[in-house]
Amino acid sequence: MPRWLYFLLIFAVAAVVLDFAHVPLPPAIIFGLAALGIVPLAALIGSSVEGVAEYTGERIGGLLFATFGNATELIISIFALSEGLVDVVRASIIGAILGNALLALGISVCVGGFRHGRLKFEARPASQYASLFLLCSAGLMLPTIANLHVVSTQQKVVEHNLSDFIAVILLLGYIASIIFSVFRFRDHGGEDEDLEPTLGARSMDAISRLLSYRYRLAQSDIAGKTEALKHIDVAVDTMLKQEQKPAATREINPVQAAASATKQPVHLHRPPLWRSLLLLCLATVGVALVSEVLVGSIEPMAKGLGWNEAFIGLVFVPFIGALPEYFNCISMAWNKKIGMVLAASAGSSIQIALLVAPLLVLLSLFMPQRLDLVFSIVELAVLGITTFLFSEITKDGELVWLEGLLLILLFGMMAGTVFAFGA
Repeated sequence: MPRWLYFLLIFAVAAVVLDFAHVPLPPAIIFGLAALGIVPLAALIGSSVEGVAEYTGERIGGLLFATFGNATELIISIFALSEGLVDVVRASIIGAILGNALLALGISVCVGGFRHGRLKFEARPASQYASLFLLCSAGLMLPTIANLHVVSTQQKVVEHNLSDFIAVILLLGYIASIIFSVFRFRDHGGEDEDLEPTLGARSMDAISRLLSYRYRLAQSDIAGKTEALKHIDVAVDTMLKQEQKPAATREINPVQAAASATKQPVHLHRPPLWRSLLLLCLATVGVALVSEVLVGSIEPMAKGLGWNEAFIGLVFVPFIGALPEYFNCISMAWNKKIGMVLAASAGSSIQIALLVAPLLVLLSLFMPQRLDLVFSIVELAVLGITTFLFSEITKDGELVWLEGLLLILLFGMMAGTVFAFGA
């Protein structure tokens, strides 16, 4: 976790203290403090899970990444549901999906494209992302289409029943994708092992540790670190190329590849397990406390600024929890790891649709107001266009900065439309 993010923890403490003391501040200031405070806590959850995954092995580690990948968004949405802010939660679901698939991916492709030119990646995993995107879009669109039919024909139907059913189907799709991606069930005989669509960047121990070590070295003041960083980049590239080869033709394992590429012993230190678990618990509790403050300020802030709650839920709420992941995607694109960028951005969007959204629908059974999967026409239109555009720009196995800009512009048009006309 970058050092400057630790400084932002001051805002988390300030938001909780000011809210507990009932200090009469404008809601927008309270919202801003809470938003800034959640960013480092979300990053702490990610780094803590990474630390735990180093002890659990690749498969369980991948499952942990999948489970905690969007924990911040889930916690914020649960508190919003408890306050009856159903429209905010609905908008945040779509906002999180589109934010990762459009904004995070678009910015990353622009950054990588400006620096490296054409960005090439494996087309097969991208095709799998597109297929899962299609399932997600169908699951989120069908309840709205059915609702429009009911309204036009004036039928009497309990609309929550369909949303509950779709939620269960989406969860089954998520479980199936985990079984396929993490445990590789009936996935033998392939020529390579690519980045997994439901896990974000693949959690290979050696690569994760090297990247973590690289980041700490880059942030340090050690003299002559530039040459060492170049060696690490060569090591990571060598390891990834080895993993992409058929198992029978791999001549050396990843750690040997790292040592060979750097021409020196690789000394990687992992944090104690107890510290990672403690940080994970503390960060999760911190997110819960600050989320309560954040959610409590949404409604008064929206009224004070004259904004609709759907716009706040669509743009701001998802962006807060995913900001550390945005930085990770941009960093990977800067280092020409576009396959990892696709896995992280598309994987997060798929997790939101297949896991977070269904869980929120089912949890709303115990909340003051029920949550259904009936979204606005604008949101669903952009979701459908995103699914099509993602499939089109990734099917040839390469991306350029112009395609990244198209994704950003589409997100901007959607945000502007929702701001002007509401959900």
